Amino acid sequence: MAILAVMVLVAFPNLGRSSDKLAKQQALRLVAAIELVRDKAIILNQEYGLNIDEEGYQFLILDESDETKPPQWQLVEDIPGLQAHEFPQGLEINLTIDGENAFTTAEDEINIFEEDVEIFTDEEEEKKVDPPQIYFLSTGEQNQFSIGIAVDSDELEFDQQRNFFRIRGLLTGNLKYQGPLEGNLFQDLDRDFPED
Repeated sequence: MAILAVMVLVAFPNLGRSSDKLAKQQALRLVAAIELVRDKAIILNQEYGLNIDEEGYQFLILDESDETKPPQWQLVEDIPGLQAHEFPQGLEINLTIDGENAFTTAEDEINIFEEDVEIFTDEEEEKKVDPPQIYFLSTGEQNQFSIGIAVDSDELEFDQQRNFFRIRGLLTGNLKYQGPLEGNLFQDLDRDFPED
């Protein structure tokens, strides 16, 4: 019993720290995937993209193989590390594109339909993938974005400070990773923090 009690005492204070570790792990995983897709875009002379929301993210590739059809975005499914990824529970995600919060604007949209309505009957239209929020061009350029990942405030202990990890993409193609950063994930995501 004494050994069990000591193990519980040692593990309990570290629970909060391990939750920050989860946010950091997910941010580093995403950084590695973005670096991989940026390199592929330049080397293969292909256009790639990224869609991200509170649930997870998926990479896209612009398919220009059929000259009879306009180019279409397709999910990347055959490249290890770039398949669709779901975030573990207990994390909060935020995204800004060109300084604008991408998630709050989507939540503010008014739903005019009480239930889902099928507009397209053609199977090809139903399989159409939405264009990406973030672009990685074959020229090495990308649009400006910030992605923030933090532990959900419900998962923190009473006195624990909330931090977040940030991935910033600049128009020049540069990518910056910072964290843990003190502040509000939604108000401070684009704030200038001192370099490490």
